[in-house]
Amino acid sequence: MNSEDIDFIMSHFGHQLQDFPRKMMTDKIGAQVPVFSKEEIFIKCQESDFIDCRINAYPEYTEYQGIVRHPPNFIFIDLDLSKFKNSKKKLDNALENTLNNIHYLGAKPTVMWSGNGYHIYLPIEAMVLDLIDKFSKDKFPSLFSDNYYSKYHGYSVSELFLKFAKDHLTNGNADPQHHPKYKTCLIRFPNTYNSKNIGNGLTLEESKVRLIQKWDGGRIPIQLLLKDFRRWIAQEELDQKRRIRRIKSKILNSKSKNSEILWIEKLLQIPLEDHRKYCLFHILVPYLVNVKKLPPEEISQVIVDWLSKCNNVKHLDFDPVSEIKNKMKYVKSYKPMSLPKLRRENKCLFQVLFPTIGNFCGTGC
Repeated sequence: MNSEDIDFIMSHFGHQLQDFPRKMMTDKIGAQVPVFSKEEIFIKCQESDFIDCRINAYPEYTEYQGIVRHPPNFIFIDLDLSKFKNSKKKLDNALENTLNNIHYLGAKPTVMWSGNGYHIYLPIEAMVLDLIDKFSKDKFPSLFSDNYYSKYHGYSVSELFLKFAKDHLTNGNADPQHHPKYKTCLIRFPNTYNSKNIGNGLTLEESKVRLIQKWDGGRIPIQLLLKDFRRWIAQEELDQKRRIRRIKSKILNSKSKNSEILWIEKLLQIPLEDHRKYCLFHILVPYLVNVKKLPPEEISQVIVDWLSKCNNVKHLDFDPVSEIKNKMKYVKSYKPMSLPKLRRENKCLFQVLFPTIGNFCGTGC
């Protein structure tokens, strides 16, 4: 890697006034840190032996007083080899189809080989979609509402466009684990090294990030994609309303089925590394005692089974039997914590649980 590689990547980001500060990450740093010059970028990459050197495609400050101020002017697409069952032929076909879709719009993006797939960098001319009335969050209340089953809570409309674009341009073949947002849009420099490949036994040379196709410098106007985006986001809103109705139906149905709270039943199948005592006191013991009304012996067995799963993930730092007895002694008539309250009082635990339990809400939601 050299200064020309940095200049090339930075050229994708638009006007020089937007270059810095922006954040970057390397293998040595292990977290995003702000940088203020190209020289600083090179030094940090050098200190990390050029391993896992990535720069954020968006500047550090993209909003002011809660209002989005930066347009979605860089589309990052990740075509991961694992999505195609490690078939390089299928991956190459997906790349070809994606580039054809982009070429149809009049663009020639950068294509990088990461060692595990292709990264496509597509700069565009864009405006802040959040400031346009027909794309405002008020038009799509179910998608952006602040509740635990809001699909895109925490996204701006402009960030949601990035998700749409990567799925639309790849015909749905983009890496589903890649969720582009302004703060997480980290892209690699050419001629650096991917630690995943090194960890899989490849040589340093085999782990190098390679430039396959160079961006031609052209920027397509976002207007070419807005008609499809408007249809897509309207369909997402409709699907979200249907999803909420299904969840509410499950809640109503669950009230008549053995007093079960479905998300807590699901929790009993999830081994946790942390928050085990918290779950016992606030959720599991009150649920098994005061909702399911199980006998003490059965309660102990259910919780011991759950704690055994947890112990397999991370060793318990307490005695399960005495802890269960203690929690049962003081449970009294307390009811288990609801999901909304859990979200307010223990966001860390909620974020761990929600990807699994989000569709299993039951009584107490």
